[in-house]
Amino acid sequence: MSKSQETTTAYDAAMPQEIAGAINLMAHPFAGAAAMGALGVGLAGQAMGMWLGAMAGAAEASQRLMQGLSDEAAPAPRPAAKPAPLTLVVSRPAQDRKPATIAKAKAPARNAQTAKAPAGKPAPMEKPAQPDDLKAIGGIGPKLEKVLNELGIWTYGQVAALQPAELAWLDDHLGFAGRIGRDDWVGQAKALSAGA
Repeated sequence: MSKSQETTTAYDAAMPQEIAGAINLMAHPFAGAAAMGALGVGLAGQAMGMWLGAMAGAAEASQRLMQGLSDEAAPAPRPAAKPAPLTLVVSRPAQDRKPATIAKAKAPARNAQTAKAPAGKPAPMEKPAQPDDLKAIGGIGPKLEKVLNELGIWTYGQVAALQPAELAWLDDHLGFAGRIGRDDWVGQAKALSAGA
């Protein structure tokens, strides 16, 4: 046996096997520092993970507790109120008609013979051989002229002869909110019929 083998055998007999690895780290200081750093980072990471887990659990528990308290503090739900009956809305309601509920709105079927003209509606006229161009009146365009013709209004004389009740009915029927008076259809029609 050589001298180095005797020394190694003596060290092995003097030191337990578990410590022999640590002696090698002391023989190489850089390796020892790296091992200790890795061990420290591992322990710190483990501790940080435990701390974050504990905080997340505490936050969840407090959230459940607060939710439970808010559920207890909430007032009891009120019994549902009866819904109001639905109201039938008409885009251009007649002045004498009140809105009716859907349940009660069973209008009788009307035919052309039984339908009465509403109060204030201008008297219709048959289409003359030469109807006037109502578009010459400011505020009347092609579409409005067609609507007036459907109502039986064809001439400047008819527009000039409209009475206040008829103007009010026409204004309401067309949904103009006073536009007929503002545009002075009657005055324009009188001027046009006098010039014709």
